[in-house]
Amino acid sequence: MKQLTFLIGATLLSAAALAAGEPVTPPDAATAAFESLDKNADEQISKTEAASDKAVSDSFASTDANGDGYLSKEEFLARTHS
Repeated sequence: MKQLTFLIGATLLSAAALAAGEPVTPPDAATAAFESLDKNADEQISKTEAASDKAVSDSFASTDANGDGYLSKEEFLARTHS
């Protein structure tokens, strides 16, 4: 339950950052959110894994900078801090 609450909080902060155009999510929270979504711990988020978070799923294509169909940690962190 704590993990879910943390993930929801991190997602809300990410959404606020995107809406405001300012970095709001602390790096440790963004990293924790990435790790929570990366269910198989392969250091990337697939479209299937992203589907569990509407904000990540909705921005998947624009966040996938190299177009490989996965979000690397760098791509994910750039999304939360842009």
